[in-house]
Amino acid sequence: MSRKKLKIYQTDPGNLISNLRGEIGEIITSWVLYKDLILIIHRIKSSDPLENIKDPSLNRLFTLTDKLTDDIVARLSELAEKKIGRLNFHFASEKLNQLGKETDEFIKYIKKNNFKEKRDKDISHKELPEQWSDHRYLYIKPKIVLKGIAIAHCLIKKFDNLHLGPSAKFLWYEMRKRRYEPMSPHKVGYLLLPYLRLSNEIRKKVALTEIKMGLSKWDDLPTEINGKKAYVKANKKWGVFLLGNTLYVTSEYPLIKLKSIEIQEKGNLTNCCS
Repeated sequence: MSRKKLKIYQTDPGNLISNLRGEIGEIITSWVLYKDLILIIHRIKSSDPLENIKDPSLNRLFTLTDKLTDDIVARLSELAEKKIGRLNFHFASEKLNQLGKETDEFIKYIKKNNFKEKRDKDISHKELPEQWSDHRYLYIKPKIVLKGIAIAHCLIKKFDNLHLGPSAKFLWYEMRKRRYEPMSPHKVGYLLLPYLRLSNEIRKKVALTEIKMGLSKWDDLPTEINGKKAYVKANKKWGVFLLGNTLYVTSEYPLIKLKSIEIQEKGNLTNCCS
């Protein structure tokens, strides 16, 4: 087995996809901060260009926006590398043997819009021209950067659909709610995305979808029903269990044990102790 194939084989897919998600989280947070700073700049700058140039506070804000966009460009450039063992989409595609076309489209966009060239000339891994006259500043429009973020965002969601299954789209929706209240470091919240709490109805929907896809694991769980010992079919991962043809959801999940269930005469569930 070649060194490249060995690296692909030995890499834990959860480790790879989670850290890719964390990298996207860092990029999204940088963009959110960039947009916040742009709004502040528009509020405080005057109509006089000379006055703006002399304003040290305004100059600091411009410096911060440049650093944030540079950070985004550099990270997107690295995500578009084709290097096994590095944090990029190509490595994830090779590991899962999926999404090769989508990954190539992302790489093509980044290359076409000179993200790597910008990184190598102005940000990091800098190439030094031989003469002062050979230095060039490369500008990438914010809308081009934003589209690169959007493509990367969509791509990591597709990888999560493969890795996490039907719950991925609901977990990303929950993550979006927390976008403007990031954890520190920013990637931590995205690394913990699989552990975000989903509502009872969504958990039921995910469990049913996983049944149809053949992804569910159900156990015979011992419990007491109206004081009598019994077993119920339960999905511990999502905290749901079956009674007859009805699917019930526990208040907490994952489900470790189900102590007791109380049912009224009409078949309504009145109490469930997990």
